This record gives sequence, C-alpha cells and structure tokens, in this order.
Amino acid sequence: MSKMPGTRRDFLTKTASVMAGTWMASHGAALFAAAESAQKARANQSALKNLTETEALTLAAIADQVFPPDELPGASELGAVYFMDAALGGFMADLMPLIKQGVTDLDRRAAPAAFHELSFDEQTDLIRQIETSPFFTNVHFLTLCGLFALPAYGGNRDGEAWKMIGFEARHVWQAPFGYYDAEYAKENDHASS
Repeated sequence: MSKMPGTRRDFLTKTASVMAGTWMASHGAALFAAAESAQKARANQSALKNLTETEALTLAAIADQVFPPDELPGASELGAVYFMDAALGGFMADLMPLIKQGVTDLDRRAAPAAFHELSFDEQTDLIRQIETSPFFTNVHFLTLCGLFALPAYGGNRDGEAWKMIGFEARHVWQAPFGYYDAEYAKENDHASS
C-alpha cells in the first residue's frame, strides 16, 4: 500500500508541477508577460492594477487556503496575488467577471464580516462550499502558477516555493538528467567499446 501525503502542502507540492506544467507549455508567452508585469509591481510594492484592495485581500486569503502558511510562508506572502492581478489584466482577462463575482459571493457568505477577516478555519469551511466551482478552480490554478513561476515574474518570492519542493533553478542542465539517463549512458558506453 502506498503512503498517503501527510499534509495538504505535501499533496500540492507533489502535484503542482504536473498540473501547471501542461498548461504552461501551451500558454507560455502570455504567462511570462503577465508574470514579468507582476514582478515589477511586487518589487516596487505598487498598487495592484486590476484588482481592488478588497478583491486582492480575498484572493490572498483563498491563496493561503490553497498553499497555507505554516513554519514556511504561504501563497500570499510569496506574491501569488501580484501574479493573479497581472494575469487577470492580461491573458486571463476573460475570467475577471467570474473572479469578481466569486469574490462578491464569498464576502456575501461570510457576512457580516468580509471573507478575508474570518479565521483560517472559518475560511476553510466556506471554501469547502465552493471548491468545485469554476471560480475556485481558476483561483486555485492562478495560485499555483503564481507560486511556481520564475521569481522574476511576481510570485515565488526569492524562489522560496521552489526551495520547498526541492527544485534547483539552473539556466542549463547537463546530461544525465536523472537515474535513467545515467544508466542509459553507461549501457551505451559499454556497447560502443
């Protein structure tokens, strides 16, 4: 029997690269443009361009539900909202009405408080009510993109998300890349001798 991940963070770190990698391969140029804009805004601590302060606070709280802070920083501290702001003003602008409506809905459900003012556990209870909605699905995806994109693109502050999953950032990788490549190289070196 296989061992189950110990925490939600363990599960997310093990699945994030598969989910995001496929999508990023087909939307790379737009993703990088949005990410570059996000990095500049975060570096300058600029106001967000496409989200209101309330929307940003709600999205930051949701992002921290996806990738919660513990002894390590959560998604909001790593800059995921800056990435979301840039993406929703660029290549994912068609989702902006859905996102605004979802934020409004969460605040309505949280009334009389705003969603971001609730305790973490209260937020979790509300997220469970909408976790299969298109709104949450898209915010979840944007959170992962914001976390695992290049730090130069707004999220993943100082490469912290990469460090958490053991990713070593290099400009160029030399073969052999993994165990299977090393074995192949050994077998072919012997065959050609």
